[in-house]
Amino acid sequence: MAEEFQYSRWLNIAVREIFTEIEKCCSNKKEVTEGLLASLHTLFPLQSVTALDLIDHRSVSLLTSPSGRKIYSCLGSLGTPYLIPYTGFTCTCPSYRHNLNSENLWCPHLLAVQLSIAMDIVQQKQVTEDVMKTLLSELVMFDD
Repeated sequence: MAEEFQYSRWLNIAVREIFTEIEKCCSNKKEVTEGLLASLHTLFPLQSVTALDLIDHRSVSLLTSPSGRKIYSCLGSLGTPYLIPYTGFTCTCPSYRHNLNSENLWCPHLLAVQLSIAMDIVQQKQVTEDVMKTLLSELVMFDD
C-alpha cells in the first residue's frame, strides 16, 4: 500500500509540473517544447497520443448551465461524447472504467481535458438546465 501511495504521489507531482510548464508556454505564446511532450509521453505512453489528437480536433468543451453548474465533455476518437466532472477526475469512457488501476489513473479524455485547460483551448458552451440535469444523471449512473 505504501509503494502504491508513493507511486501515485510522485506521478501526480510530475503531472502537475508538466501541466504547469505547458500552461507557461501557452500563456507566453510559445510552442510547447518537445521535451514537455516527451515527458508527457513517458508518463502516459498510450494515452498521450490520443489526447493530443483530441486537442488538435478541439474535442474538449466546458458545458455550463444558467444556474452555473459545469461539466466537461470530450468527444472520443469515434465522436462519442464522454463526461468529466468539473471538479473530479473520472470519465464515462469504457477505457477509464475497465483499465483503472493504481498505475493507470488517466484515460485519454482526462488527459485531453487537463491539457486543454493548461493550453487555454477549452470551448465554452451553454446548455439548458434540463440538458445539465441529464448529463449529471449520466455521471451519477456511471459511478454506481
